[in-house]
Amino acid sequence: MNVLDHTKAHQRFFEEMTRIPHGSFHERAYSDYLIAFAQKHQLDYVRDDMNNVIIYAPGTNGYEQHEPVILQAHMDMVCEKNKSVSFDFEKDTLKLKLQDGWLYADGTTLGADDGTGVAYMLAIMESQTIAHPPLECVFTVQEEVGLFGALGLDKKNIHGKRLINLDGGGEFATGITSAGGVNVITKRVPTWTKEPQEAFELNIGGLKGGHSGGQIHKERGNANKLAARILYRLSSEGVLRISHIDGGLKDNAIPRESTVIFTTSIPFDKAKTIAAQLEKEMKQELEFSDSELNITLTKTNAERFISEADTKALITFMRLIPNGLRHRSMSIEGLTTASSNAAVVSLDDSEIMINTSVRGALESYIDTIAEEIEALAKLCGFDTVRDARYPAWSYNANSKMRELLQNLCREKYDRELTLMAIHGGLECGVFKMMDEDMDIVTMGPLSEDVHTPKERLNMESFDCTFALLCDFLKEL
Repeated sequence: MNVLDHTKAHQRFFEEMTRIPHGSFHERAYSDYLIAFAQKHQLDYVRDDMNNVIIYAPGTNGYEQHEPVILQAHMDMVCEKNKSVSFDFEKDTLKLKLQDGWLYADGTTLGADDGTGVAYMLAIMESQTIAHPPLECVFTVQEEVGLFGALGLDKKNIHGKRLINLDGGGEFATGITSAGGVNVITKRVPTWTKEPQEAFELNIGGLKGGHSGGQIHKERGNANKLAARILYRLSSEGVLRISHIDGGLKDNAIPRESTVIFTTSIPFDKAKTIAAQLEKEMKQELEFSDSELNITLTKTNAERFISEADTKALITFMRLIPNGLRHRSMSIEGLTTASSNAAVVSLDDSEIMINTSVRGALESYIDTIAEEIEALAKLCGFDTVRDARYPAWSYNANSKMRELLQNLCREKYDRELTLMAIHGGLECGVFKMMDEDMDIVTMGPLSEDVHTPKERLNMESFDCTFALLCDFLKEL
């Protein structure tokens, strides 16, 4: 049974996308879908080894000789779910639900980021009535893990110099800059001992999480940092050894949950009292930004533990690692210009791993924070590597595309176009690096709580933004 209105092509294409697994690094099935679409509509296309797809649509009647326009969106989605939800992102179909004009997925991310942009492009190419110049519709992969797909594009397949990125905006809003970034991955080889014994399980939950760029300034709790704070306090009262730690799922999402299993010389009642006192402090600190925080400490059993030295190094590093907003713009009100997110921590047989996502409007901001993490890691006995570096997108004061979009919003919709400086990473920076003369605007519908299981898409805005995009193409 369909949830969305399939008489509207963009809604139909979006729902069809939710039925095909398309998490980062697992885009092949949806890439095949795009190729089948191109073949069905007798459109030229290319697909590279990464599964990026470019479909070329000729200009409609009267627009054949117009300068081509690049439409661009990424096909991968962030795969986040609540721990209580049984869902396999590599096999299962998203379970959609409509509520009060908003579209959700039940217990998981929705993939409106950036399935809406993908749906828009397919609807336009399928239409027999939407006027547009020649189009180069670029569907990229692995955007959510480092813009890898865009970085892997072959320049020879991109001909246009006018780009509409469909991954940023908010109806009558457009991006004008975006941050660059890098992942700083720290690792240490642990020493294990098999010592079956009673242990404690610490669980941090109830947090909002969110996009580590778009929501980092909102002072939401980071489950990994909160767990480290409790562990550090407990370790000052007695010997601690960790058996298991698992916090966060994706580098670009603020971690909502973290679990640690450990043994300690501290009596359970005392440990529980310490944890309860810290929970009280944290709830007070997060009263207005993340009020649903919950912390539990229960008894369990464990079979093995890493050494006291490994545990101390891990706790110290996690306690001190830079996290959260670092710099704000002095010229653009409310813009975060540098941040870090202690995103993922894990422990297995061979390594302790912590992945921190660093973002910055300036390359020097990125390098400074990365160097601080590296220096701290060295002091704590961790090795580091920088991964998935991507470029920032700098402001263009003379964008003809933006001027046209502004005029359209004023003249047809009686709205002023909001100009947004974005702290998250966008593929716009990659296209600008590919061609410095590229003129770029961004568009997208209203959505909230992206990169979390509460992600939701405003359906009225989904329709309105599609109409705006079609009107904009007529002007080009």
